[in-house]
Amino acid sequence: MSQWVAFHVTERCGLTCLHCLRDPGKQPADLPLSVVEKVLGEAAALHAIRHVGFTGGDPLLWPHLEAAVDAAVARGYTWHVVTSGKGFRRITDLLEADPARREALRIVDFSVDGATEASHDAIRGEGSFRDAMAAIAGCSARDIPFSMQMTLNARNQGDLEQMGLLAGELGARVMSFAMMNATGRPEDRDLYLSPSAWDGIRDRIERLATLVKVEVTAAEGFRRGDRFHVCEPFRSEVLHVTPWGELNLCCNLSGVPGGREDVVADLTTTPLVEAHRRLLDLVSRLERERLEKIAAGPIPPGWDDFPCNRCLARFGKPHWKALS
Repeated sequence: MSQWVAFHVTERCGLTCLHCLRDPGKQPADLPLSVVEKVLGEAAALHAIRHVGFTGGDPLLWPHLEAAVDAAVARGYTWHVVTSGKGFRRITDLLEADPARREALRIVDFSVDGATEASHDAIRGEGSFRDAMAAIAGCSARDIPFSMQMTLNARNQGDLEQMGLLAGELGARVMSFAMMNATGRPEDRDLYLSPSAWDGIRDRIERLATLVKVEVTAAEGFRRGDRFHVCEPFRSEVLHVTPWGELNLCCNLSGVPGGREDVVADLTTTPLVEAHRRLLDLVSRLERERLEKIAAGPIPPGWDDFPCNRCLARFGKPHWKALS
């Protein structure tokens, strides 16, 4: 995908997932529609960006979803949405109300964290698997393109291969696997996997990609053997807008308890071009720090090799480390 804007539109969610990165001490935030409209105009003019994503939380609980989709479509953007599938009727109603919305939709991305009701619901809550499967069936019946993403952890990693088969059987365009990031809550200990275990999972994902008909991908975060790995946010391939109307470095850092150095600008008052300039300054500073650390001497293999975990640690947020 070419450069795009990710609007983290809300922290509202109808589920209580064990791996959720939201700060439980804060009230859920909603991104103002005015910020979306401002960024849409500036992104098109400045970068010629032509795609946006709506993520959360669950965007289906955001009061401005229909207006935001219309604002994007009117400016020539394509769009996608990430959802648990709960309350999916809102998407079907949205698409049926205006053919232009449907034409501009590229994909609906469902979060599914287990290949069975038991494994999925143990992580995301009772009834959530049935909601997801009903929504996926609704997409199939209406020929709405969809993908699936799974956040892996110790409880569900055994479902990995079965998830690939399930995604293919259901007709998903893509099956994406992501590492769980630490939340800082007690549940982390039960969900923990060691660095070597994650390497084995990465190998299984790569092997699965050769065996099933659905496209299989591994999200950013896995150890790749390159200690100077440059991820999508560092390359400015995705610009992430937080629910508070800020430009920050990455969705994995947004709203997570800890430092706020990853936030570079308030987009309600700062033009996108200036905010992006500050983002590039931050990335440059982080890259120099990384280079200096590599040059200072051997770095023992371990969690420092995992780019997302390294970034979370750098910004003083919950992160994985060896369990005693």
